[in-house]
Amino acid sequence: MSRIEILSSAGLRQDNRRPYELRQLDFKILKSSPNSLDGSSIVSHGLTKVTSSVSGPKEITSSSSSNHKSNLKSHTNNVGSIQVYVNMTNFSQSDRKKLSKVDKRLMDLSFSIQNTFESVIMLKLYPRSLIEIFIEVLQEDGGLLQAAINATSLSLIASGISIQDYILAISIGSLSNPNLPLLDVTNLEQLDLPSLTIASLPRSSKISLIQVESRLNIDEFEKLCRIGLEACEVLKDELLGEVKRWMLDLNSIVGFDDSDSKNVQDVKMVL
Repeated sequence: MSRIEILSSAGLRQDNRRPYELRQLDFKILKSSPNSLDGSSIVSHGLTKVTSSVSGPKEITSSSSSNHKSNLKSHTNNVGSIQVYVNMTNFSQSDRKKLSKVDKRLMDLSFSIQNTFESVIMLKLYPRSLIEIFIEVLQEDGGLLQAAINATSLSLIASGISIQDYILAISIGSLSNPNLPLLDVTNLEQLDLPSLTIASLPRSSKISLIQVESRLNIDEFEKLCRIGLEACEVLKDELLGEVKRWMLDLNSIVGFDDSDSKNVQDVKMVL
């Protein structure tokens, strides 16, 4: 498929969105599960859907540290550590060649998420402890990294883990003819266009991650980053709306009057 076919003569993409239009979003904090996970969420960007669950913090013992060699440095420095696991549920394991490629991709995804969140989780508050983050890919149609990051932010909030700021991410593609950025790319667009994923900290407006999928000139790069940061403000409203709903549900469960929004305000101060 040529790149021009990504956008119709009417200015619409393959899924009938306009260039700057996000896919349908669904951010949801899940109720506590019976398997000892401390916070869970599910996030959808169009047909891409992932869950994120947090377990911990739990003490790192000598036996457990041997199973998490990447955490040994934090363990010896008396600082907490995190470990991220990514699994794709709907992949057929019969094709070993494809499975090998998927395994490599999931390892890279896990590494990117771990590096991104190590900068915002207040690990000094959890010495000699391990926080585990489990990402489950339920469906994929592009923008997998952004969905995993956004779901992880929600699950960390739900778990009560102390964070300096939450992180929101979005993908942007660059169409050459006409010269247009495409926000929140699908798999088809991601395969056919130069693109990047940008993650930001909304309170400080700092960029925590930029992952470039292919070559971009400096002008394109700066333009995509600027549009991505603007899109993260939309995601911020979506996340805060879900956190407010979740807090009101908690208030009703523990017997607070819904009109008493103190807990909700406390969460907003943290966020």
